[in-house]
Amino acid sequence: MEIGIRQISELGNTPGLWYAFAYFTSSLLFLAVNHNTRKGPRKWLPVSFLGIFLVIFMQLTGGGYGLFFIFVMCVIITDMYLIFHLCLEGDFFKKFYYTIRSFMLGEFMASLGWQIYYFGVRNNAVKTDLFHQAFAMVITYVVILGIAILLEKRNAQRNRELIIRKWELIVIFFVMLILYSISNLSYVVTGTPFTTVHTSELFIIRTVIDFAAVSMLYLYHELMLQTVETIEAKTLKNMYEMQYSQYQIQEESMALVNQKYHDLKHQILALKAGAGADTDDYLDKMLQDIKRYETSYNTGNRVLDTILSAEAMKCQARGIELTCVADGSILSFMDPMDISALFGNALDNAIEGVEKIPAKEERLIHMAIDRQKSFVRIYVENRYTGKIKFRHNLPLTTKADTNYHGFGIKSMKSIAEKYDGSIQAEANDGWFRLSILIPTKE
Repeated sequence: MEIGIRQISELGNTPGLWYAFAYFTSSLLFLAVNHNTRKGPRKWLPVSFLGIFLVIFMQLTGGGYGLFFIFVMCVIITDMYLIFHLCLEGDFFKKFYYTIRSFMLGEFMASLGWQIYYFGVRNNAVKTDLFHQAFAMVITYVVILGIAILLEKRNAQRNRELIIRKWELIVIFFVMLILYSISNLSYVVTGTPFTTVHTSELFIIRTVIDFAAVSMLYLYHELMLQTVETIEAKTLKNMYEMQYSQYQIQEESMALVNQKYHDLKHQILALKAGAGADTDDYLDKMLQDIKRYETSYNTGNRVLDTILSAEAMKCQARGIELTCVADGSILSFMDPMDISALFGNALDNAIEGVEKIPAKEERLIHMAIDRQKSFVRIYVENRYTGKIKFRHNLPLTTKADTNYHGFGIKSMKSIAEKYDGSIQAEANDGWFRLSILIPTKE
């Protein structure tokens, strides 16, 4: 016998415990498969407290209507957001985005599980006791969470670079709010084309709409990831091409400059032969100034020599001391475009960090390129001032707009991974250290 909406029986309303466990476990799922989740045991005590609070609160407030129902939902959303705030790296937009996703997944889990249980009870196949309720809940939640883990795990690595913008979050929030309101409309009003007074129909409407919301969020998430990857790939490609073109220009310029330096040096030496004492001192000073700009890198790799020469001139102009011990011949297996991008970005970042230091004697950059067993080791260290924030062992950009900066690090990471290598960085004792390991092809 069907149950009227205004005389909702125990089976006509999903228990608060079902929702509490669904919300909490869906939150843990998104944290478990997300590479931006903070490490360490200290966060689990407050997270456990928030989970216990959610269970108690839902048990005490289940079945509310009207404004009280809105208040209950606000408390639940806040509780779930605090879980992501404690455990997830990122800004407010990213944390609230995952709050919305876990909330809708929890809604779907609870509505589908209770609908299946209700169907079993109506057909006299399932008893209305606590054991059968718990059994139905566990089976339903395990299946849904298992499917969700398989789907979300595919994106665990890709989620690192996901950026949620304000307007994207606003659109997602209001679309989900509309769908959630429609799914629960029959609890508020009756006698409309979109509501029902029959419990079984109510459950079907709610479950179908919740499933649509979860599916839309997942597909939108995939679309955002593909958009980010497409933009990043195009940006990195343009960066490589621009840096390689810059390298080619630098190579031509350095060859011309070196020729002019060479000619000028001989002209000065010729003048010194017939000059007086005062003029001789002046010419010695000119010769010394020229030597400061004369390139002398001969690492065994033409591309690396050009990059080092160009970066050395930048350092000279900014009062930075650059020292380099490099065996460029071990880079022969790398594409010239990758060499120019890798070392150009590494030294540009080092110069950017060092030139902020007021004391010129502290403006130091050291680079080493050598072979360690079957690996090429690239090591760059520089002095720095201020604070450097890290994520996944790599520094975050210090620019205000993180959407369009930080591609130097991404470029180096992409190149290292292209050759099955790895990159990591650290900062301590006033030194920033970048280390890249790439297996050799020999």
